[in-house]
Amino acid sequence: MKKPKIVAIDDEIDFIDMLKDYFELRGYEIEVTSKGVQGIELINNKKPDIVILDLKMPGISGEEVLKLLKSKQSKTKVIFVSAYDDAGKTRARMLDSGAYAYLDKPLNSLKELEDVINRAYSGEEA
Repeated sequence: MKKPKIVAIDDEIDFIDMLKDYFELRGYEIEVTSKGVQGIELINNKKPDIVILDLKMPGISGEEVLKLLKSKQSKTKVIFVSAYDDAGKTRARMLDSGAYAYLDKPLNSLKELEDVINRAYSGEEA
């Protein structure tokens, strides 16, 4: 089965390095960056199937990246992975705005994220 192309944007360098190592080892094509603006360039150039986003980042927020993707009517699925917690209000807003999923940091496992990515890529509902 063909694996999805992934772009991950998160200002936590250790987290995106871990994502890159995990997904490359499993045969995924993944590009990572710690800067939102650079992430938009990667999205425009690589045309990923999946974008993994943090919510709070310097420069441009994950919410702004989601809005930009949706304004272009992109078919790219967005998965938020964030430690931001406001009793679920932001989670609900991101899902209502078109995000495929919203996972809390720390993740239980990267396998959990991989499963969500594969469901998104195969067209299953979150």
